[in-house]
Amino acid sequence: MKIAEAVRSLVGRVRAGFDVRDMIVLCGLVLLGYGLYLLQPWVSFTVCGALILAGGILMERKHGTR
Repeated sequence: MKIAEAVRSLVGRVRAGFDVRDMIVLCGLVLLGYGLYLLQPWVSFTVCGALILAGGILMERKHGTR
């Protein structure tokens, strides 16, 4: 029983950590990267790296977390 409760707690934490917006942004970034990779690979890595860096810098913390 303790294992089932631990798994439920873990699933609850993972579900609370992700949002639909996160998945949309990730899918958009992947599609952008693939489209640019078809153009030229170095363009893809440069643009997607810059977008990930900007997203990480500008990302807000969720309320109630440190």
